[in-house]
Amino acid sequence: MFTNTENFGGNFKNVLKQEFKTSKNIVVASGYASADVLKEFKNEFILIAENGGSAKLLLGMAFYEGLSQTKLDILNSLCIDLNKLNKNSGVYVTYTRKYHGKVYLFDNGTQDNIFVGSSNFSSSGTSGNIECTVSVNDTSTKSKVKDFLSYLLSEENSVSILKADIVVPGSKKYKEKISLVTLDNLKQYDPTSIDISKLPQFIYPLDRIAEKEKSSLNVYFGKGRLNTKTGHIKPRPWYEIELIANVKLSSNPLYPKGDFDAYTDDGYIIPMRTQGDYHKNIRSKKSLQIFGMWIKGKLQKAGALIPLTPVTNDTLMTYGNDTLTFAKIADGKYYMKF
Repeated sequence: MFTNTENFGGNFKNVLKQEFKTSKNIVVASGYASADVLKEFKNEFILIAENGGSAKLLLGMAFYEGLSQTKLDILNSLCIDLNKLNKNSGVYVTYTRKYHGKVYLFDNGTQDNIFVGSSNFSSSGTSGNIECTVSVNDTSTKSKVKDFLSYLLSEENSVSILKADIVVPGSKKYKEKISLVTLDNLKQYDPTSIDISKLPQFIYPLDRIAEKEKSSLNVYFGKGRLNTKTGHIKPRPWYEIELIANVKLSSNPLYPKGDFDAYTDDGYIIPMRTQGDYHKNIRSKKSLQIFGMWIKGKLQKAGALIPLTPVTNDTLMTYGNDTLTFAKIADGKYYMKF
C-alpha cells in the first residue's frame, strides 16, 4: 500500500521511478496528469518505446474538461515522439465517457506489476496528497485489470490525443464554446407583462434526469462525434440538450404537441417543439443548443454550474430549483420558468 505518508508505504512516485527503470512495456491510465510529472517521466516513456516496448498513457478527463495549453503541448509532443518510435505507443484520451480511474501496469518481461488506487499521474497524486494505491497480486484480478485496460484503450473508447479536439480553458475556442451570445438574437419581451398566477400549469422534474451523467441534460458527456473531413473526434456541443418527457407527463392535456413559443421568466421568446413518440422530446426548434443555453446559462450565472462539468442534483440544489414550470398562456404559447 502506498499513501504518500512515511508510515504507510511512502510516496507512490518512488514506486513509479523504480518500475519505469525495469519495465519493457507500460500502461498508465489516469483521470488526470500534471505538467511537472509528465515532464519528469517523458524520457522514461520514450526510452521504453525506443527499446521496442509499448508505452501508453491514457487520460480519462481531458476530452471533456480540456487541458491547459502547456499540458496539451507536452502531451502532443510526447505522443508524436512515441508514435515515431513504436506504433503501439502513444498518448490517448477516452471519448465515450469520462474515465476517473487510476491504473498502472508495468511489464518487466517476467511479470506484470499492477497498481490500482486513488493516485493520479500528478505531483499531488504521487507525492503531495494522502492517497491509497495498492499493488494487485492475485493472478485472476491481474487478468481482469489487463482486460479492462485493453477495453479502455480500444478504438471504441479511446483515441490518440492527436485526433481529439481538446479545448484549452480560457482560449478563444473555449470562450466560443461556452458563449451565451446566441440568446441575444432571440426575440425578447417584458416578463412582467404576463401574470401566471391564474394560468394552468404543469411541472417537469429535472432531478430525475440530473442523477444520470449522460442524461438529456448532460449529452456533452456522451460519445464524441467524428469530423469526417478532419478525422478528429470532438465532444458534442456543451449547450446541447433535449429533455425527454415520460408518458404520464406527455399525456397531460396541458402538454404542448408540436411547435410552441416559450416565454421565459427572464424575457426571452424561444421557439420550441415537442416531437418523437408521443411528443416526448422537448427541444428548441432551430438548434438544441438554444434551450441548453437558457437552462445551463442560468445555472452558470448563478454560480451553480462550472462550464464543462455535469449538471447534477447538487447543481440544482445549489441553484435552488429542480423543476421547470410550464404555464399555458394559449395554444402554442407557454410561459417557462426555471
